[in-house]
Amino acid sequence: MSIDFDLTLEEQCEAIWEATRQAWQREQNLRQVPPLMRLWDGDMRLQHVVACEYGVDATLVDGDTGPIQVDLPFDHPVGQWMWDTWGRIERGEKQNVIVTIDYTGARIDGLLADVTLAPNDQGAQVLTCTFTSSYELLKSYHVWSNPVLPAAAQLPRTFILAGPVPWVLGTTLHLQLLRENLSLWAIPDDPLDPSTWFNLDQSQWSIVVKPLSFMQSMASGALWGIASSRWKNWHDMAAPMMRDAEITPVLRRHLAGDPPPWPGANLKHGALVVSFEDKSGSYTGTSNGGTIFDGLARTFAELTEDLLDSTAAIVTDQSIPAEYYQPGNRLTRKELPFAVWLCDEQGRGPNFRVKQTMGRYVQLLTGGHSAPGVNELISAGIQALGDILGNLAQIGSIGGSVDTVLRPFYEDTLLAWIAVKILSRAQTHGWVRLFEYFQQSSGRAYTLNSIMVLRQAAWATRRFETFEMDVTDGAPFLIGDQGQGHVFLGDRGGLGRIPGDPTGRIFIRRMSKLNLSWDRQKPWGWTPTFGDERGLQDPVEQLTGMLEVAFGAVHDLGVL
Repeated sequence: MSIDFDLTLEEQCEAIWEATRQAWQREQNLRQVPPLMRLWDGDMRLQHVVACEYGVDATLVDGDTGPIQVDLPFDHPVGQWMWDTWGRIERGEKQNVIVTIDYTGARIDGLLADVTLAPNDQGAQVLTCTFTSSYELLKSYHVWSNPVLPAAAQLPRTFILAGPVPWVLGTTLHLQLLRENLSLWAIPDDPLDPSTWFNLDQSQWSIVVKPLSFMQSMASGALWGIASSRWKNWHDMAAPMMRDAEITPVLRRHLAGDPPPWPGANLKHGALVVSFEDKSGSYTGTSNGGTIFDGLARTFAELTEDLLDSTAAIVTDQSIPAEYYQPGNRLTRKELPFAVWLCDEQGRGPNFRVKQTMGRYVQLLTGGHSAPGVNELISAGIQALGDILGNLAQIGSIGGSVDTVLRPFYEDTLLAWIAVKILSRAQTHGWVRLFEYFQQSSGRAYTLNSIMVLRQAAWATRRFETFEMDVTDGAPFLIGDQGQGHVFLGDRGGLGRIPGDPTGRIFIRRMSKLNLSWDRQKPWGWTPTFGDERGLQDPVEQLTGMLEVAFGAVHDLGVL
């Protein structure tokens, strides 16, 4: 608003108060518009706009699939249509059902997984429809060794791609989508740059990756990563990189009437647009915390000299983003998070749980297989020497036989193991400390893969703080997307003024989960969760996750 300085001071204050009240009312009105839930058939043709539901519970998870549950009355036409799978197929509506839920600029969508019919406590027949969020679609792709060749001719043996993590993830997924939708034998050097393609038409694709050139990703300052796969599931390959670089996959289903997701986009109605965004700013500059006395300190993570650990460096430019000063703006910038929830003097505030985990182990180990060429060089030397000695003794070439006998004694003994001491931990952990940690690896030592394995070990044994926080939408910050909320999934938010904490620390973490739910007794509303719940997991759950990674490695070796 603009202030009329010709008015009296009282009139100016009244005008400011009226503008403030109107702005507050507009924000409240955003929350009063009910969620729009629609059901589409397998070809994305609208079948029902739902307004008869008993209840809805939808959860978005950063970097993974979230569940969506919709309870419907069985005797309603919507419930009957959902139950009649055979009829849908016979009418050409296909088996699959897609749900979309629009609320405060966000769009949640998912694919039907199952329907369950059972009576409720009042004896009414309730059809419970379970959907999986659209991230589950990405889990249905596997990264072939060579996506442009048929399955019978996979050369080279392993797919390898290095670069900034958003570009690597997008390019790897794009190549699998290309394999599904087109048959090409030549791929440009920069597959995500549309200008490098000849006659690439994505107007009929059901999933598309938002364009991002290699140079654009480089300029963003995103952390680098290496994609390595031998028919590995795309999610299994991508999840460690997304966690390490703190990259958020952003999925939004494009519907008719929506603005184009990028200039010049020509997409089919219902196409799922995928992008990988650095909402964290961990490696380019963001706030990881501060105090209520000094404010938020802006830092960026930088790798140590051994490339294994990370340290936080203070950014000298602590300026507040100019967008925060513009009235009506609802957004957060990764370099300085906008939303920080504070407990009051009586301790009332968000429900939270904070956990501090001490760093462990000052030396990291990995390996098991000699570096490339070592075993081969020893074998060649033994065979050459054996042949020479055999010929001198006039008993023929015996190098191969000697090599066969000696192979169990020399194979994977030289340059097969790596031991790295992290000096920063050795200097800070004290005299009494945990010494070594061995990280399982199926690869060879002294390779780029071994460095990535050691980074995973350093990450798993680091010192870190984790907190979970459940807050109420609109108290005071708004949750929403597309400019209708201050924070959304993947953005950073803070918790401060913890009762009894004399340090006055402010904890900053990313939004890891976001739940939208309502029923006939409870109004609709968001429930976000901040923090990485893996830090609060039971050790048995963490072990299960490690076993999944191990089985994935065994799959790459061709054993499973």
